[in-house]
Amino acid sequence: MADTGRKVPTGRLTRLARLGAWGFETASAAAVGGAGAALSGRKASLSELVVTPTSVRRLGEELARLRGAALKAGQMLSMDAGDFLPPELAQLTDHLRDSVEPMAPHQLRRTLDRAWGPGWLQTFKRFLSRPAASASIGQVHKAWLKDGRAVAVKVQHPGVKESIDSDMANVGALLRMSGLVPKGVDLAAILEEARLQLHDETDYEREADNARRYTDVLGDDPRFVIPGVHPDRSGPTILVMDWIEGSGIERAADQPLAERERVFHAFLDLTLGELFDLGLMQTDPNFANFLYAGPDQPIGLIDFGAVRDIPSEISEAYRTVLAAALDGSRDDLAAALVGLGVINPAADADFREQVIGLTEQSLAPLKSGEPFDFTDRSVTASVRDDAMTLRTRDLTHTPPPELIFIQRKLAGVYLLGARLGLKTDIRTALRAHL
Repeated sequence: MADTGRKVPTGRLTRLARLGAWGFETASAAAVGGAGAALSGRKASLSELVVTPTSVRRLGEELARLRGAALKAGQMLSMDAGDFLPPELAQLTDHLRDSVEPMAPHQLRRTLDRAWGPGWLQTFKRFLSRPAASASIGQVHKAWLKDGRAVAVKVQHPGVKESIDSDMANVGALLRMSGLVPKGVDLAAILEEARLQLHDETDYEREADNARRYTDVLGDDPRFVIPGVHPDRSGPTILVMDWIEGSGIERAADQPLAERERVFHAFLDLTLGELFDLGLMQTDPNFANFLYAGPDQPIGLIDFGAVRDIPSEISEAYRTVLAAALDGSRDDLAAALVGLGVINPAADADFREQVIGLTEQSLAPLKSGEPFDFTDRSVTASVRDDAMTLRTRDLTHTPPPELIFIQRKLAGVYLLGARLGLKTDIRTALRAHL
């Protein structure tokens, strides 16, 4: 195997030390920056001192080096939402998406030896040691079985599962230090939900079961293709599935309008079907999880680690919000947001009005009856500014943590529409799921 990649830090103290070093550097820089601001007669906020381009870049470097839960948490918390994010966090998103290094070759060999026993290489016709993709939790290698079938071998980074709890605690401490989390937000509940999901995502036997669940409900849909699982070669840290050709779904951006709309509406209908009909949702909208193979070809669904069951009460609450957004009054929308858990019925009137207004802004294009213009940044810029204002308030209520993961997938729909440069009708698809 080629000598590429970097060793994944596996020890709890080693991983803590890496994040601790970033925290010390950032705190020192913040102290200097605060002193400089004071000398100029200005009091700088904590988040202004901590969230700087340099500190964000260094955090991205450390998370990419650690991989595992620390990196996954960073990706989840800095989900690319275009104009909704402060520029520094958008830069972190770009860094975390593009800079994941594969594990060192000796770690890969040791991991596969442990899973399959020595001599495993002889059971393949060919095995590419350079990974086709490397992500926070694992990396994927292309290989060929003795009968010539191509397979994707997903190998979990060593020590990932064991580091989840400590990594999430460390990330939580850094978030609290940064001042980015509004007062009153139940960060502990959010991080606990993320911790549980990360434990699920590192269970490759569970992911194999999820792939089979999706095959059961979508296997006859010609718009999608789902790889078959090879259970004889799979286990808790190794997942072998059929190889599907293609690259990230955003590759369709250079296609004619009709093809871009075909791809987008398939993705939109999949997401709405997950939310309202299937009772389960793959909540990681990373475009690399959805493979585009060319005009009129089915979309490959290849990652099932972040699948969550969607309770019927959540589905119905979202359906009520959607109905209010399309045809209801302002009072209908307010009641729907209370039902979804976004607004606490006991919230003060000013905060309640701010949240309702923010939601109305973001859903206003649905009221117009015109095609939704995903390229129009004016609405998202306005919503971002109001959201940043809202973030400075002391909050007395945190929405149910599971909504965060559903919202990530819904944000992925918006991002794909923007990436494909579309102005298209979505009300028809939305009404079909009401």
